[in-house]
Amino acid sequence: MKDIERIFFLSLLLYIRVVTGNGPSPVIGCEYGSVLLPCSLSFPVIEAIWDFSFNGRSVKVADFRNQKFSIIRKEFHSRMEWSHNGITLTITNLTMEDTGIYTALIYDTEYTKHEISHNLTVFNLVPKPEIKREECKGDGQCDYTLHCSVPSDSPALSYSWKYRDKNSEYHHYAHGSTIQISSPNETMTFLCLVQNPAQENNSTVVIERKVNAENERLQVAMMIAPGFAALVLAAVVFLCVRMRRENKKKEDITYSDIQSFPQGRTNEKEDITYSDIQAFPQKRTDENLMIPEPLLCPVKTYVEIKRYL
Repeated sequence: MKDIERIFFLSLLLYIRVVTGNGPSPVIGCEYGSVLLPCSLSFPVIEAIWDFSFNGRSVKVADFRNQKFSIIRKEFHSRMEWSHNGITLTITNLTMEDTGIYTALIYDTEYTKHEISHNLTVFNLVPKPEIKREECKGDGQCDYTLHCSVPSDSPALSYSWKYRDKNSEYHHYAHGSTIQISSPNETMTFLCLVQNPAQENNSTVVIERKVNAENERLQVAMMIAPGFAALVLAAVVFLCVRMRRENKKKEDITYSDIQSFPQGRTNEKEDITYSDIQAFPQKRTDENLMIPEPLLCPVKTYVEIKRYL
């Protein structure tokens, strides 16, 4: 039975139950999950027989007799449990084939028959949805299109969107699998919720706040400024160190020791005189004349002259 047929059949049974006040009670289960088929009869039970109706067929699946519960259909072995004298069933590890109507024929001590029915609908697990974000093209009324999808075409699935900003609670935004949004002034989170009557699943996407061109240029400038300032500072320090080294070289002092020994006098007392001589570089103005050119930083040379008395 297809999903759309199950939904139609379930809706029909619910309608009959509402109109007549009788009929199977609806029970919803999820694939691989479990369901309880309850019964609230308070009188003693001698016997209970469970039938399963599906696709126009009806088969006996279990019975309770002489305080013993027996599972007849092999597909329910190890998946069916009983309680309350066999009038309440639990089915585990559900499959899609478990969808159908379960009817219990119950006999009391007077051997009066009582009938209780449950209409079980088993739904597939809801896969985790995938959200695709695309930029809008056209009149500029939206910035993004968000499309939510799951790898299933079941008509029982429904889509809805919620949103929140910062740490606030989620609020309803819209129904449907696709929405169009504008860039928010604050960062927002959008949640796509996919659900069927038995289960739900969701995914989220974060939309960053809107940044105009002027603010973007300002942010770029603020990011570049510290690096540029550090580069300029490093260049200034380098130039200062280099100039200091060059000035130190120009101010170096040269000492020259010149001794003059008169002929024939070797052991007389020495009279030492120091003379300060400044050297000036010369530039050529013509072929035979050299004109001294003053230095910005003169070089001092000390000459030691020894005179013997």
